[in-house]
Amino acid sequence: MAGLVGTGSVRGAKVLRLIALALLAFTCVFKLVLTYRGLDQPAAMDQAQIARSVAQGQGFVTKFLRPIEVVSRANMAKEDNPISFDSFRDTNHAPLNITAMAIALKLTGMDDFESCRLLEGTGYVYAPDRVIAATSMVFFVLAMVLSYMLAARLFDEVVACASSCFLALSDLLLQYSVSGLPQPLMMCCMLGALHAMLSACRAYNEEKRYWALLYVVLAFICASLLCLSGWMGLWPAMGLLLFCCFYFRPAGSYALAASGMLGLFLLAPAVFNYLEHGSVLGNAMLGLYNSFGNGEDLAMRAADLNNRPMDASFFALKFLGHTFGQLRSMYVNMGSIIVVPFFLLAILNHYRRSDVNAMKWSVFSMWAISCVGMALFGVDAPLHESQLAVLFAPVFTAYGIALVFNFLARAPRHPDVTFNQVRGLAMFIMVCVSAGPFLATLPKDIYMGIWLGDKGRPHFPPYYPPALNDRLVNVTSPEEVIVTDQPWAVAWYANRKALWIPTSIDGLVSQIEPALQKGGTQVQGFLITPSSHSAIAKEVTGTPGGVAGIVADMGDFAPLALEGKILQLVPRHNLALADQFVENVSSNSRTVPMGQIVSSRGRFAARVPLLGAELMYYGRATQHN
Repeated sequence: MAGLVGTGSVRGAKVLRLIALALLAFTCVFKLVLTYRGLDQPAAMDQAQIARSVAQGQGFVTKFLRPIEVVSRANMAKEDNPISFDSFRDTNHAPLNITAMAIALKLTGMDDFESCRLLEGTGYVYAPDRVIAATSMVFFVLAMVLSYMLAARLFDEVVACASSCFLALSDLLLQYSVSGLPQPLMMCCMLGALHAMLSACRAYNEEKRYWALLYVVLAFICASLLCLSGWMGLWPAMGLLLFCCFYFRPAGSYALAASGMLGLFLLAPAVFNYLEHGSVLGNAMLGLYNSFGNGEDLAMRAADLNNRPMDASFFALKFLGHTFGQLRSMYVNMGSIIVVPFFLLAILNHYRRSDVNAMKWSVFSMWAISCVGMALFGVDAPLHESQLAVLFAPVFTAYGIALVFNFLARAPRHPDVTFNQVRGLAMFIMVCVSAGPFLATLPKDIYMGIWLGDKGRPHFPPYYPPALNDRLVNVTSPEEVIVTDQPWAVAWYANRKALWIPTSIDGLVSQIEPALQKGGTQVQGFLITPSSHSAIAKEVTGTPGGVAGIVADMGDFAPLALEGKILQLVPRHNLALADQFVENVSSNSRTVPMGQIVSSRGRFAARVPLLGAELMYYGRATQHN
């Protein structure tokens, strides 16, 4: 088959190479310079604010406080080693992508918060956002180079160039390239592992067992880096380990070397998790609430889980549903590239070269185990910090193109029509179809980018960086904590300690606030943003909209979100909805009413509009407004 797909001339391959390079350069400049709008992924903002702490020499310290962690760590703290929220360590994110961000922030001087504040009226794109996006873009370009090299090693330069064109024009991959999420770095690590595994398979088939073992070790060093880039990377690493157990003989030596590398690199994070949480898995088990319980967000926002047991009924049916859902969404989650599904047919095809046959099974094993992992943790959004399907897009694309070219080579055609002409036309049509989502918005994005220039467009709703970076900073203190529905954005744009708003007032009063006092701090106010009351934000996050959605998401603090929504609908009326919740309906209830905490008669009586009713800050009356 390699001969069939490699019949293009050297000149044609050079032309394709230039086209692929030009497309990659254009799309990178287009996304990063002309139309960049800033970060819009919560996980990216969360990692960015941790990276700033690393760049400042504080270590992996976070200002994003999750109620369940605040309470549990305060309870674990000893009298001789009290908890401190100025040095609150993060265990939710893998360290490698954060370290890369920290290096970029340090080299550009963007680790100094005060020197790069985005003042009102000066623009909408926060300068450090662009640095974070550029870091992701560097890894994306490196991943495209590694993808090209792997496709060329497996097939030929024509397939490699064609796959590069598909990837460079995939709207989803381009979104990842400037998202700040770890997927571009994870893709580099996974492609590095596949390069090493391909060399191992070739050495094994040539009876060079010593070299095969060394390449397997190298492959699992890359697989370990994949895990350290994103914890979900452990799933494809397990799939690669499963392939080694079945392919190499004796399986024990290769599997032992592979698992030894994984264990060596993951030992430090496991110990760190144990010291912080008392468990080597850290917060991993809370992720199961997203699929089989009451939602990962609600678990993280609870003071404890004693009154929120995981609903594991119909576990098998739910798990199977999520697993087959991965198959249904494979095309979209891999960038809507038209040749991606052909990989499943390529598995049935027998290749002349044994290493190409071996690699298709290694990739299939990694993908199958990854589907199980994503099903367990409920990952279904195409753009998500835990999405693994996109990592397989380069390899699936290469195998799919090679199979299509093989079909075209064997299909009957007119004597006057050459194979290169048929292949070129087919490739042009397939690239245009795959690039549809990107090309559809291209004219509008170019127009808006030229018209707005350097000011850019904010991702609003729900994010408006100037309000947080300027106005919120001016009315708050860095020593105390802001309770908000957008803690990742507050931590990144305002450089303030931000507690994810709990759903229970009892949890806040009886557990969270005492835990904060143990750490020498307290709540200074509440910030309500479009993350809780915007219809667009609800549509994006996939949660129910309307009043029912707000109540389900905000729990006891739903009146605050509803107040902002009502003020948007009737802006000429100065309604204070929270004032209606200063007493309980039942006189026997011991729950503190929400209005006694946040209202004109509560502890936080000063209402400060940061962007009209869209972003409302409720602080103490003694705070400077």
